[in-house]
Amino acid sequence: MKRKYDAIVIGAGLSGLSCAYCLAKEGYSVCVLEKEHILGGAFQSFTRGGLRFDTGFHFVGGVGEGEIMHPLISYFGLENLPWKRLDSDRFADVCIRGKEYHFHSGYDAFQEELIHQFPDDEQGIREFMDVMRYISEHLYESTNPQWNIFDEKYFSISAYDFLQEHIQSPLLRDVLCGCSITTELTEDLPLYSFVQSLNSFVQGSYKLQGGGQVLIDALAENVCSAGGEIFTNMNVQSFVLDADGKATAVVCDNATLEADFFVSTIHPSLTVAMMPETLNIRSIYRRRMGNLQNTFGMFTVQLQIKPNTVPYMNRAICVYNSDDLWHTNYGKNSHVQTMLIHYSAPAEGENVRAIDLLTPMDWSAVCEWEDSRIGKRPEAYKQFKERKAKECIALAKQYVPHLEENIEKIWISTPLTYRDYTGTVHGSAYGVRKSSRSLMTTILSPATPIKNIFLSGQNMTLHGMLGVLITTIRVCGQITGKKIIL
Repeated sequence: MKRKYDAIVIGAGLSGLSCAYCLAKEGYSVCVLEKEHILGGAFQSFTRGGLRFDTGFHFVGGVGEGEIMHPLISYFGLENLPWKRLDSDRFADVCIRGKEYHFHSGYDAFQEELIHQFPDDEQGIREFMDVMRYISEHLYESTNPQWNIFDEKYFSISAYDFLQEHIQSPLLRDVLCGCSITTELTEDLPLYSFVQSLNSFVQGSYKLQGGGQVLIDALAENVCSAGGEIFTNMNVQSFVLDADGKATAVVCDNATLEADFFVSTIHPSLTVAMMPETLNIRSIYRRRMGNLQNTFGMFTVQLQIKPNTVPYMNRAICVYNSDDLWHTNYGKNSHVQTMLIHYSAPAEGENVRAIDLLTPMDWSAVCEWEDSRIGKRPEAYKQFKERKAKECIALAKQYVPHLEENIEKIWISTPLTYRDYTGTVHGSAYGVRKSSRSLMTTILSPATPIKNIFLSGQNMTLHGMLGVLITTIRVCGQITGKKIIL
């Protein structure tokens, strides 16, 4: 470990490792500091019963050549991972209050299937698809360090309002939310965020054999091959500023490391809390970061399935039983109505061994136990988890034949678990909540009042793997002063 680097990156999740690789590739001496003993953040996975389960990564879109995320996949050296494409003619089953709809890959196929099922809404469907195509064609403009979010009109339009205006059928509005388990539906959700999430899945949806840890391990290896260094068990406590208010170092538990630039990929409020009092940081900025609202978390039931009993399904199953998808209660006493059923891609054979059941959960459902830690939770918390898990399995078995009788083992996690393993504030699944009506306070700039400290990750502009990598390119472009990807 050196004492002085060109750049120090805080956090070794997808954002931290991608930032480190990008800067190392541009010739910077870089180190990544991770407070936990393993890498990955929300992309880390764990082994139970000899099977691999994911924490936050399940399936992504746009990985293939010619698709929206492929330039990033190629740039970061991830194109040769064991990607498994979901069925093109049926990458998702969207189940709305007992009726099933199939999502097809490809703009034309996706559009024509919707028009076939909802012919009276043909014009609205075509207008929606026009927005999808526009965002796909213009997405990489946001990697320009000079990009201004206020120049992008679809951020200031609410997805809810757009669908209400352009889509006559309430059922079709719900169907178009079919992959919204990968985002958070609120009336203020920007249309850009809503469409961008669905956009990549329609182009092509993929899983990774071995899960998110395969991607993290490959990216970490690429960082080291490019000359970067990665250190675990390095808890950053504070920044050191000079007399001019410029950051010169970070103080860890057992070391002080200097750098010319710093990139923090942890929550903005935690980053600002590590900045000493200085005239450069006004109190209004600190309050703004401290008052950011976070998206909901996930309650996850991870199932180990008996060998050779449940056939593998090469698609996602998205279940919505709520009467109002945009105003569903995900609190402590709510009933499970929304679920993603995810089959882990088997290394061989036609049967599945691991299935994840994910349902949104608000922090309010578990906040009474927030002072407890893993392995030391009270009995009431355990009973709460078991009750919710039974609800999830009862719903899932309606869509997975022979599920319940073929479960070998069950593992359960809540936003509390997610918080403790990943350090994510309130166990939030999608970072800071974005609002089309309040862009100034919810869409965050990578720049901070301290000119050589930058923020990155899904809390900034866009969530998910695509959003994180786009932000990485933008941040690194601001540091290097050049366009990383044209």
